[in-house]
Amino acid sequence: MNAAKVQLSKEELALVSDPGWILTKNSIMERAVGLLAALSEDISGELRVLRGELEVFNGEGELLPLNWATPKISKGENYLGLPYVVLDYPRLFRREDVLAIRTMFWWGHYFSVTLHLKGRYKDLFLPVIKSCLPQLMEANFHIAVSGDEWRHEVEVDNYTLLQAEGMHMAEGSPFLKLSAKCLLDKWNEAPAILLGLNKLLIRVLIARR
Repeated sequence: MNAAKVQLSKEELALVSDPGWILTKNSIMERAVGLLAALSEDISGELRVLRGELEVFNGEGELLPLNWATPKISKGENYLGLPYVVLDYPRLFRREDVLAIRTMFWWGHYFSVTLHLKGRYKDLFLPVIKSCLPQLMEANFHIAVSGDEWRHEVEVDNYTLLQAEGMHMAEGSPFLKLSAKCLLDKWNEAPAILLGLNKLLIRVLIARR
């Protein structure tokens, strides 16, 4: 065994000997779950209107899955090495068609709110998104540009600031993702900020009416 690979530095020895920091981390993760759970309750009324819109759109064709408008919260320890909590609400993930709004807490980085559209739902909502660009731009939404729809980090190699002239990228792509951030130093204001971003996205989708 290479001893250097298993040895700890002084800083690492201090951390491994101190249970306090990991207990604090666990407490913060629990609060992040609670924050997103409360958020899901606050946006449920907005989604009732969107549900009616999509039921009309589906018509006599394939029905929406029963759980598409029920919140799902998941968490993990390793998104690019760091803990995270995710709320998917609404959540319709299929191989070719996606309609989802994902609110994510990513340790050490930020909260993000992301609209993910693919296939028939991208085709359905792209025109109204174009018509609502001023509101989305004012809220500092970004558009995904990397071509990888399962990357979630709002970084320069994955997203660029949303601009009218950049919407042509969405037309040639099988999916569209728009995302806005809330920095962690605004944790105490985050419930209101995240609710506002979610409501904006839902109201944009409802505007198709």
